[in-house]
Amino acid sequence: MSVGVSVTQDANDQHPLLPAVEEVKKQKGRAPAQMIVAEGYPPRANILAAADGGRDLIGGTLAADAEATPRRLEKRGVDPAFYPQHFRYDPATDTSLCPAGQGLHFSYTQHDRWGVERHLDRARAADCRACALRAPCGAGPQGRTLVRTENVPAVAAYAAKMQTEAGRAAYRRRAPVAEFSNLWRKAKLGLRQFCVRGLRKARCEVLWACLTYNLQQGCRLRWKVRLATAPA
Repeated sequence: MSVGVSVTQDANDQHPLLPAVEEVKKQKGRAPAQMIVAEGYPPRANILAAADGGRDLIGGTLAADAEATPRRLEKRGVDPAFYPQHFRYDPATDTSLCPAGQGLHFSYTQHDRWGVERHLDRARAADCRACALRAPCGAGPQGRTLVRTENVPAVAAYAAKMQTEAGRAAYRRRAPVAEFSNLWRKAKLGLRQFCVRGLRKARCEVLWACLTYNLQQGCRLRWKVRLATAPA
């Protein structure tokens, strides 16, 4: 059954999730304890909002953030042997070790992205000036820097959950429920495009479609129960 519906001009599914939760809360009197959402819904901002609200969010896996793409490093003249993946981080000393054996020490942490901490490690300028591999490494006058990106605990917990079999099994329950209703409205009700203009009119049209779908499904389920309980 459709619980809530809205119309938006957003180009992706990231922003409508929180308004959808409020719509469900308004219709049902409480917010859902668990949300199984489509692949495009769980950016880090939505993961943090779900965690703050105590809701279990199930969705797609998170793509890793690339801090420095090979194209950018190549443009700077950095040899591939000195790309970030070849630096080894030692959590015991909070130091990153470059391929030449020099240590890059923690400098500061940036919180300029939702759900992500970016730790900047910097080598001592004197160590880089004395290094024979300074040119292919691409070290600047102040020494080579490296940015280590980590998810905040709530986002890291979500990413770990969606790597488990239980998380993937929960996500597989979404398609038969959500996609069936969407395809029904397209195939049976012809709701492939709106017949009106403007968000308010379009919302009225989709509300009528959802009401029709709910009535049809209610009738189907009612007869299904009667047939199951009818005497042989």
